[in-house]
Amino acid sequence: MAPLAPHPTSPAARIEPIAVAWGGLVASIGLMAGAGRDWPLRLAAAALAFGLGGFLAGMRAPGRRAAHAAGAWAAAYLLDAVFVALARVIDALGGPDAPALVPGSAGDWAVAALWALALALAGGLAARSLLRPPGQPGSPPRPKLR
Repeated sequence: MAPLAPHPTSPAARIEPIAVAWGGLVASIGLMAGAGRDWPLRLAAAALAFGLGGFLAGMRAPGRRAAHAAGAWAAAYLLDAVFVALARVIDALGGPDAPALVPGSAGDWAVAALWALALALAGGLAARSLLRPPGQPGSPPRPKLR
C-alpha cells in the first residue's frame, strides 16, 4: 500500500520558512560571488552554492524537501536583488559601483537561473534520499551489525 500524503495542516505539508531562508542565504552567497565572473566560473559557483543551499534547505525541512529547495532558490534571487538595490543606493551616495542585477545578457541570466534551480532541486532530492526512513524504496541500506 502506498503511503498516505500528509494532511494539509501537518508540519510535513507546510513550507518551513527557516529552512528556505538558510538554503537561500547559502545559495545567494554563491550567486553574489559568481555574478562578476566569467561564464564557466559563474556556473561553477552556482552549482556549488545552489546544490549546497538546496541540500541544507532539504535537511532542515520536515517534509517536501524539493519544494523547500525550490524555495531556497527563489530566496537566493530575492536576497541578491535586495543586495543589488542596497549597492545602488551606496553607489548613488558616492560609494563603489553597484553590480548588475542581471549580469550578462538576459538569455545568459535565464540559463544560469535554470542551472541553479536544477542544482538546488538536486540538493533537495539528495537530502530526501538521505533522510528517508529505512525500509522504503530508495533509502540507504541499513548497516549490518555482527
